[in-house]
Amino acid sequence: MAKAEAYLGFAIKKRSVVKGFNAISYEKRVFLLILCSTASENAVKEAKSLARKFSCPLLLSKTRTVEELVHKENCKLIAVTDQGLARAISEHVESDFDFVREETNN
Repeated sequence: MAKAEAYLGFAIKKRSVVKGFNAISYEKRVFLLILCSTASENAVKEAKSLARKFSCPLLLSKTRTVEELVHKENCKLIAVTDQGLARAISEHVESDFDFVREETNN
């Protein structure tokens, strides 16, 4: 298990993870979003929109589905609401996750 996954496990135990697009959209503070690599194109657009709304990084889970990470069926997006754990996950991104960059139209 990678360090980022271990920190995500801590966040889940601490109940600092919100699961699903609808639940996340009602949150006041989100410090990190993690999107599943199996998400549809529309889900990717919505996740990028939420990342802009919360001014937070968006990670793409590459090796495991988000469903496997949080043990919730059909879950494509999760949010980390603890700033310290979100920072720890972001700092320990290895081959399991990628940062999703916003495209710029020039």
